[in-house]
Amino acid sequence: MENNIIAVDFDGTLCENKYPEIGEPNMGLIDFLMNCQLNGDKVILWTCRNEEQTKAAVDWCSEKGLVFDAVNENLPEIITEFGGDTRKIFANVYIDYRNVSLYSCRERTSMDLWAENEVALACEHEKSGDDGDGLSEYGCACYRSALKAFDSLMEDGHSGMSIGITKNILNRLIAGKPLTPIVDTEDIWDADVSFEKNGERSTQCKRMSSLFKHVKADGPISYNDVSRTVCVSINNPNNTYHNGLVDKIMDEMFPITMPYMPSTKPFYVYCEDFLYDTENGDFDTVGVFYVITPNGEKVKINRFFAEKDNKFEEIDIFKYDARKEAAEQLKKAGEKND
Repeated sequence: MENNIIAVDFDGTLCENKYPEIGEPNMGLIDFLMNCQLNGDKVILWTCRNEEQTKAAVDWCSEKGLVFDAVNENLPEIITEFGGDTRKIFANVYIDYRNVSLYSCRERTSMDLWAENEVALACEHEKSGDDGDGLSEYGCACYRSALKAFDSLMEDGHSGMSIGITKNILNRLIAGKPLTPIVDTEDIWDADVSFEKNGERSTQCKRMSSLFKHVKADGPISYNDVSRTVCVSINNPNNTYHNGLVDKIMDEMFPITMPYMPSTKPFYVYCEDFLYDTENGDFDTVGVFYVITPNGEKVKINRFFAEKDNKFEEIDIFKYDARKEAAEQLKKAGEKND
């Protein structure tokens, strides 16, 4: 079958376990299964309830909108495929509150025990600072999720070099980076996510949502990755932000070519901005001093810009310094008036 067969338990799974009564519904799971059916999956109720109790469970689920494709029996197409029926329900996915992962069935290694202890200590630390805002439980949930990922790696037998390779692959997936180079072929560009401005057609990449292709009316092609640049305040390194002007400078200095294999590390561009004319909002002057490339190289830039008619024009350092001095005087005057 192209779609999945899902076998699901009732008590403790589709509802709170109040057997032989029916507990509160697990609407998250019920909605999930109904969405699976909309996508073509088949759902089988697989329960130890007796005939009368099972009918009550089926009716209860039907009232919630979940109608099973089979109850405690194989689908007809599976019987045909196997050439007969079996006592075991065939499914691609089994959902049961008594499920036990393969990891829990094997002997714990020293690394397993070490990781479990570290997560337990981290959760204790989170809870010690709990002030009732729920953040400690959120933090513990993140620790437990990380432990599950670690358990999975241990279960697969990773260690040494292989776990390092797997970690790098996982880091790329988490960062939304492709695992193989992007090649400019027609099928990777999303025609439904495209726009035209000033005679230039821009289209988003299907494999990497931050990557765009730009085609000018007269033919030249360029690319830009809106996630590869991070601006850092030269006066406060903890303050990071995004700036379209800086993106353009990086595209000029380090143009993207195909095939494109983005780094998981961004270009860190150290900048300064301030307000020279109070009519211009938050800032109207920008200094772009240097960039730390993904491979750790420091490259000087030293370019300066001032806003004019809602556009940034390049200025020399002398005009930049004069505007900065005027801005500082304006700030001091404002503080004195306050």
